Amino acid sequence: MQDAAIEVDVTLARGLNYYTGAIFEVIVKESGMGSVCGGGRYDDLTGIFGLKGVSGVGISFGAERIMDIMNERELFPLDTALTTQLMFVNFGAEEENYCVKLAAEMRDQGIKTEVYPESSKMKKQMSYANAKNIPYVLLIGSQEMESGELTLKNLDSGEQTKVKKESLLSLFS
Repeated sequence: MQDAAIEVDVTLARGLNYYTGAIFEVIVKESGMGSVCGGGRYDDLTGIFGLKGVSGVGISFGAERIMDIMNERELFPLDTALTTQLMFVNFGAEEENYCVKLAAEMRDQGIKTEVYPESSKMKKQMSYANAKNIPYVLLIGSQEMESGELTLKNLDSGEQTKVKKESLLSLFS
């Protein structure tokens, strides 16, 4: 990490209608962007909301600006670009409970897995998986839960295969 430089600028103005003391801004050098963080002291700002006599200090971060700078400087770890490898289609409450347990096992083995958050139409769930570039979906209905043979769909090829629950982990290792 490089040394941080502090610069005092007495002409800096921010939030003139409510800041009453020192203010601050954080700027990333050579980013070509304004501040990524700012704030300051305010006396009795809460008085506007009926809570008189309370002073405070506030701070705000510019998340988009910080993300832009981090992207520009390639500061994100490479593995953050890797998406979910396997998504469980959600057919209902009973199936969801089954999938959540199996998804936890998959995650424990380092497989990036998610369960679609609600029981929705298949088309909506598949569109979501396609939009996120998830390569595989697992279809688990009542028959699959009983038999232990799960339906795995490769979204690139469209091929569906039956997979034993016990051998699922080995397919992604």
